[in-house]
Parts: sequence; structure tokens; C-alpha cells
Amino acid sequence: MPERPTFHRILVAVDGSRHADLALAMAIALADRDRSRLTILTVIPNVNETAAMAYGAGVDPVALQVDADRGAEKTMRAALESVPDDQPVESVQRRGHAGPEIVAQVKDGRHDAVVLGARGLGRIGSLFGSVSRHVLHHAGVAVFIGHLPED
Repeated sequence: MPERPTFHRILVAVDGSRHADLALAMAIALADRDRSRLTILTVIPNVNETAAMAYGAGVDPVALQVDADRGAEKTMRAALESVPDDQPVESVQRRGHAGPEIVAQVKDGRHDAVVLGARGLGRIGSLFGSVSRHVLHHAGVAVFIGHLPED
């Protein structure tokens, strides 16, 4: 039987969804198993770009961006609180589209594994393709995708 891989720098992407909660639990267990460094990532959508498309529709892009920023901060706080005190962890926030930003963080942080949920909170994402599919095909490292059974 081949030797099991050991990971040293694990990235987990969180967005507050139930699938991301599963991914975080998986990443914590994997990091504990391998005594790895864990990095928690949130990607804040650039709401100003999206809101610009609805110009004249009574949309306040500044208020929408503030809400997105606050939501990401709340998600990050909750994720950090769930990590055991003895687990080395760092947090990173990036801004943009989730798939490309997760892949960029994998490379920038020299991560050797990434864990994410199969489905996130973004409802418009299905129009542009799956974040998990993008990461799976572009990360160049081990990718673990947490998928909850349908309710």
C-alpha cells in the first residue's frame, strides 16, 4: 500500500455556507493529522463591478460593498473561532471572483492542499461556472471538496 501523503500548508476557503463549514471541519482535521499550518481564506466579491451593471436601478454600490465586507469579516471571525487554540492558523482576505482568487492564494501562499465546499453562498456563480470546478482544474495541488447530502 502506498504511503499516505502529508500536507504542510493547507488552505481552506470559507463563505459562511454549510458546505464551507464542512470544508473547514475537514481542513482542521487534516491539519491536525499532519501537524500542518492552516490558512483560512475568504474572498470578498467586488460588488462595485456587479452593481455598475445595474446602474440606474437604485442600487447603492458603496453600501453593497460595505455589506459584503462586513459579511466576510463575520465569516472569518466565526471560522477562526472554530479552530482549536493549539492549531497554527492564519487568515487571508482577497477581493474578486472566488475561483481565480483561491487559485492565486494557493500559489502565493505555497499551499500544498486546498479544501473548499462543493457549493457556496453565491447564487449567480452557476451562470459563470463552479468555483470548486475552477479550483480543481487550476490549483495544481491536492483539492478536497466537501459535499453535504441534499436536504
